[in-house]
Amino acid sequence: MSVSPYPTCEERIMIRQAIRSLVSEFWALENMEHMTERANDPGRFHELNRMLAEQGSLLMGTEPAYGGWRDILAVMEEMGRVGVPSAFLSAVLANLALAGCEAAVQLVEDIGTGVAVVSWVLPIGADTVSVEEYGGTWRGKAECVEHAGVSSHIAVLQAGGRLAVFDRDSDAIEVSTTPSLSDPHWSSVTMEDAKPLFEIDLVDERSTELLQLAQLGMLARALGAAARGFEQATDYAKERRQFGQPIGRFQAVQHKLANSFIELAGVRLLLDGAAQSHDAGESCWLPLAQAAQAFGSSALRQVALENHHVLGAIGYSDEHEATHQFRRIHSDTLCLGGPLQANAGLASYLLDQGCTMPDYDLGEAGNAKREEIRAWLKTNWDAGQGGSDSDARKLLGSNGLISFAWPTKFSGTGATPVEEMALLEAFEEAEIPETAYASPQIQAHAIMAYGSVEQQAEFLPKLASGEVQFCLGYSEPGSGSDLASLRTTAVLDGDEWVINGEKIWTTLAESADYMWLAARTDPEAKAPHAGISIFIVPMDSPGMTVRPSLALYGKTFCHEFLDDVRVPGDALVGELNGGWTVLTAALAVERSIMGGYVSKVRKKFSYLCKAVRDNPRLASNFQVRDRIGRMAAEIEVSRRLYVAALQIAEQGNVPIVEASVSGVFNSELMERLGEMALDILGPRAVLSKDSDGAVAGDLEQMLRHAIMMVVGGGTNEIQRNLIAQRGLGLPR
Repeated sequence: MSVSPYPTCEERIMIRQAIRSLVSEFWALENMEHMTERANDPGRFHELNRMLAEQGSLLMGTEPAYGGWRDILAVMEEMGRVGVPSAFLSAVLANLALAGCEAAVQLVEDIGTGVAVVSWVLPIGADTVSVEEYGGTWRGKAECVEHAGVSSHIAVLQAGGRLAVFDRDSDAIEVSTTPSLSDPHWSSVTMEDAKPLFEIDLVDERSTELLQLAQLGMLARALGAAARGFEQATDYAKERRQFGQPIGRFQAVQHKLANSFIELAGVRLLLDGAAQSHDAGESCWLPLAQAAQAFGSSALRQVALENHHVLGAIGYSDEHEATHQFRRIHSDTLCLGGPLQANAGLASYLLDQGCTMPDYDLGEAGNAKREEIRAWLKTNWDAGQGGSDSDARKLLGSNGLISFAWPTKFSGTGATPVEEMALLEAFEEAEIPETAYASPQIQAHAIMAYGSVEQQAEFLPKLASGEVQFCLGYSEPGSGSDLASLRTTAVLDGDEWVINGEKIWTTLAESADYMWLAARTDPEAKAPHAGISIFIVPMDSPGMTVRPSLALYGKTFCHEFLDDVRVPGDALVGELNGGWTVLTAALAVERSIMGGYVSKVRKKFSYLCKAVRDNPRLASNFQVRDRIGRMAAEIEVSRRLYVAALQIAEQGNVPIVEASVSGVFNSELMERLGEMALDILGPRAVLSKDSDGAVAGDLEQMLRHAIMMVVGGGTNEIQRNLIAQRGLGLPR
């Protein structure tokens, strides 16, 4: 096993803490009145640069031991939290670009000690940069350049990889401040026959690395500002009272903050994923970095807006951090290209090069296992024959794939969350019905955690083999997302439970062997949820009546009537009246599974991309390409949110908040993809898969299915309440 040359996770935490301590002490936020003046003060800028040099931070980029991209982005995030201007990112770019250049040895040394500061002019487009070489000298103008007014050198990187470094004090260079939304202000740099100190030619890969790292660094700094503002807005919502109660109790405020929580999580995961991929030497790091830029540039600006909406007038004064965060977030996410450029890069990758967003690297053994599963599915499952959910479930069970991610103590392989994500994507590629794998997981994980030894021995092997199918008996007339109000009762009569009530909207009830049923066992409990218990009820029990009906997505869901249904005493799962704990955990698994439907979204998106590639008119349309790029980034967010929820479960915890985050984002992503397909492909996209002229992929069915994903397992509005209350601590 190879050892990474970069700092460990523990060392990265120490780097972050050291930077936070330094900049917080240097850049105190108690007095915001003169923040703009401080931000544009050259003396304070150079003082911080010297402190960073003494700490060794300006050596990042010279040797792996000083830090990789994950460490660099962590430092930039901390800089953004306090809004402190520094030359850190410029120093890192210079260290990377000038490594091995004999003419730059002294300059690199001076950068590391804080003596020299390099300001960068990067090739982000003709709108802001038009500096060219003419017979040994350089002419032109660059706008939106950061801290050029306080630098000692200016580095100009051309699109082809030519890098020229200039003395900023040259008479042929004029630097002027350009007041803007940015704080500190940007500068414009004008060159008139300027002669460089030296020039070097970078290989394309290094040139691309520099530009992308600069973009991700600025995005990380914006993330720090947005996260700090979000924390302040959340705290304010708990304290600020209007109409006799904290404003954080209002659902509108809770949903705003829940949305921001989701977007911040998505940006952070994308940044870390792109940086980790680069540091690991993976070839797929570039589209991941572009996905971070595409999603993050818009998402963080929206978070900044929502922060202001929650803070109201108090955040509109320059004496509050929010105004400076707003400036920082908007300028940092745009100065090096913004979402349009990133969307264009992703569209080129997907449409012009015909690629797909990268598979997760599972390591040599894991990648081989994925290919083995793909080959096995290709040999053993023919989607064109229209096999049933039951057929698929039994097929997966016969090869141990239902229990693939179960703990080894329950006869699973102990697969990691990323490996389970790869498994789901392999299932989707083979068009395995989603319920074949997903449905058994809900009861299996609950029985592992709360079932008796006897229940585990009886049901886990049957679930693993695909022999039995459960359905969920939760919702009732009058009790949907508010499950604590359910009225189905279970009364102990001797050594049996007698169950009476109704259940509705139940998927798979017409073919299930058992119902996983929630019933009220203590009608006198003071807290409604305190008197609920969970039972395993055979579907062929006398008194059980099932009435199927057709749902919008083309499959059945059912209405069940339970009239004096009797089950043995050992049908109780977990403690008597402790069903809410079991129910909450099972719902978290269900919501995690809904997040796992991103594998379906990813597959459907590939059909849409192919349809666009095959139509030159669409493939060359700017709006289509922009939306394709944005959607690719959002799918990558959903994949990572899902894995994050699985990782919480892998640690033995219940991912209540994380599962809701994943489920909300992915279900609404399904809706957006379906509507986007209609916008792009027009009437052909609404044709059913067997119709003449239909677009491959059954995209219209996915749109219909998405509605169920949004309202199933507790509506997304309820999930946002849960995120706000359980994740952010806002009042109920």
